[in-house]
Amino acid sequence: MKEFVLYIVCLWCLAFLMSGCEDSIHLSERPDNNKPQADKVQIEIFARANSYHYPTVRTMDDEDRVGKTPWILVFKGENANATFVEAVQAFEMVGKRYVILTKQSDNSKYQLLILANPLNDKFYYGNNVTEYLFTESDLRMNMIPGITTLSEVCAKMLTEPLESPATSVIPFSNDGETIPMSYLLGVDKIDTTTRIENSDGSTIELIRAAAKMVVANKADNFYLKGITAVVNVPRQGRLHNQDGTVMNNMANLTEYCQTGYGSSLVVTDNSAVGQSTEMKPLYLYESDIQNNTYLIVEGTYENKDYFYKLVLVDGNYNLMDILRNHSYTFTIIKAKGPGYDTVEDAKASKASNVDLDYKLSVDDSYSYEMISNNDFYLGVSNSVFIAYASEDKIYEVTSVATNCKTNFLNSCRIGDNHIEVDDAFSLTNPVDGARIPIVEGSTPDPNITQVESLITSKLRLHEDYQTDEGGIYRKNAYITLKLGNLEKKIRVRQRLAVPQEGLILKYMPTTEDVDSYDMNFYCLTAYVEDGADNPKTWIKLRPSSSDGRNMTDRITVDNGKIYMEVTANEGTASRNGLVYLTTIKAPDNSSGIRTTQRVKINITQKGKTIVSN
Repeated sequence: MKEFVLYIVCLWCLAFLMSGCEDSIHLSERPDNNKPQADKVQIEIFARANSYHYPTVRTMDDEDRVGKTPWILVFKGENANATFVEAVQAFEMVGKRYVILTKQSDNSKYQLLILANPLNDKFYYGNNVTEYLFTESDLRMNMIPGITTLSEVCAKMLTEPLESPATSVIPFSNDGETIPMSYLLGVDKIDTTTRIENSDGSTIELIRAAAKMVVANKADNFYLKGITAVVNVPRQGRLHNQDGTVMNNMANLTEYCQTGYGSSLVVTDNSAVGQSTEMKPLYLYESDIQNNTYLIVEGTYENKDYFYKLVLVDGNYNLMDILRNHSYTFTIIKAKGPGYDTVEDAKASKASNVDLDYKLSVDDSYSYEMISNNDFYLGVSNSVFIAYASEDKIYEVTSVATNCKTNFLNSCRIGDNHIEVDDAFSLTNPVDGARIPIVEGSTPDPNITQVESLITSKLRLHEDYQTDEGGIYRKNAYITLKLGNLEKKIRVRQRLAVPQEGLILKYMPTTEDVDSYDMNFYCLTAYVEDGADNPKTWIKLRPSSSDGRNMTDRITVDNGKIYMEVTANEGTASRNGLVYLTTIKAPDNSSGIRTTQRVKINITQKGKTIVSN
C-alpha cells in the first residue's frame, strides 16, 4: 500500500513539474506586461504583406516581410473622427502573432490601425525634427484617449526621415531591411469573438508605405548601365494613408545618389531581352506631382555614354503621382538620340526627355480582387462594371489575372448568361464558353486577359428588382470565371448616357431605379482615371456634403456616399471617362457584413445637339 501511495505521489509531482515547464515556455514567449487580465482579451492577428506583383514567388523576400510584433492602435468610432483608446504591441507565441486588447462592450464600432516594420522602431509626429520611440509611453505623449482622432494620427504619424542627400545607403534595399506597412480594420466590438482578419476569414493584406521603381531596357540600339540618381524624393511618408491624399513634402525632399555622382546608384543585370534593375529596385515614399520626382539613368548610345532624364507621365504626357504600394517600371524601347554628358545637364533638361522612347507600366495589383488556393490564384481588376450609355457598344469590362499553369479539362472556362437576359449583353473577347488563358509556353506569369463585352441599351431593364407583364426579372447579367476549384463573378450593368447639360451621379445606400442615375453602394474610395477625353476636367468627385475640394479626381469618405459631378459638355461630340470605385460594406450597411469590391464605371456624356435652320 505504501508503495502504491508513493507511486501516486510521484505521478502527481511529475505532472505538476510538466505543467510548470509548459507554462514557463508560454510565459517566456509572451512579455510579462502582456499577461491577460479580467478586462483583457487575447486576439490572434492574421496579416501578411501585399505583393508588388501578383501572388508569385519573389526573389527579394524582405519587401514582403511583416514583423512579428506590429503595433495595434485602437480607435472608438467608425469614421475619421474616431477617437484614440489605446496602443498595444503584438507579440509572438508558438509562431503566431497575438495582441492583448482591453475588452469593449458598449455597442460602439471600433477601428484597429495596424502598424508594422517601423524604421529603427521610431516615428515622428507632425514634423521631421522630433523623434519618438515606438513605446506605449511615447505614443501616449502624442495621443490622448477620447480626444485624439484617427484622422489626426494618420496625418501626423510619420516615418523616420531619410538623409538629405541619401548618399550612404539606398533606403529599404539592403538585406534584412523591411518596409513600413499598415492596415485599417473596422470591427463591431472587442471581445473573445473579435477576429483580426477579413470577413471571409482570409488573411488581411498589409499595405506598404513605399512605392517600387524599376528601369528596364529592350532597345537594340541602347545599353542601359544603371540608375545614377533619383531626384526630389520625399524624405518622409505617412505610416498610414487614411484619406487617400498624397502628403505635401515639397519642403522636405531629398535625393538618392552616390557622392558627387561618382558611380551608379544601381547597376543593371543582363538578361536575354536586355538590361534591368529588377533585382535591385528602388523604393521611395509616395510623391505628389508638385515634387517633380524623376530619375537620371546612364546608358550607352552609339558607343558613347550619356545621361537621360525619366519622369513619370501618363499616356497624355501629364505628370503622375507616385503612390504607396505601387510598382512603376520604365521600359526603354528605343533610343532616339544622344543624351547629356553630365548629370547636371540631364537634371536641367526638359521634364519629358524625348531622346528615349519608353513606356511606363504601373502595377496596382493590390487593388485586384483575388481568390486563391495553395496552388494558384484568380483575380479580377473589378467585379462590377457599369456603363452609362444609350447605344450598343463593346466595352472592356475587366482584367483577369492568374498564375495557374494547370490546363483543367472541365473547369477552365469563361462564360456569360446572355440567354437569361434576352441577349442584352454578350461576351465578345474571349467569347462565351472559351477557356481562360493560363500560364503556358511563352506566355507571361501572371497571364493577364482583357475581357470585353457587347452591352446594349436594354441591359438596364434586366435587374433583379424589375417587373414586366410576365412577372419579375430575377436574372442579373454576369460574366463567370471558373478555374479549377476557384470561381469569380463579374456583374455587368447599364444606365442611360449622361445628358449634355450634366448632372450629379450619387453612389450611396439608396433605392435603385433603372431610370435613375443613382446607384446603391456603400462607398469607401474613388478615383478618375486619365483618358483621351481628359475626364479629370469634367468628372468631379464630391462628398455628400458638397463642400469645396481642390482635389476632385480622387476621394475617400467615411459615410458611404460619393457624388460624381459631371459638368456640362460644351462640345458637339460625346465624351467618355472612367471612374474606379471601392466599396467596403454591403449597401444596406448591415451590421457585421463587409464586402470589399472594385467597381469600374464607364461614363459616356452626350454632346450638344446642332440645330439646323
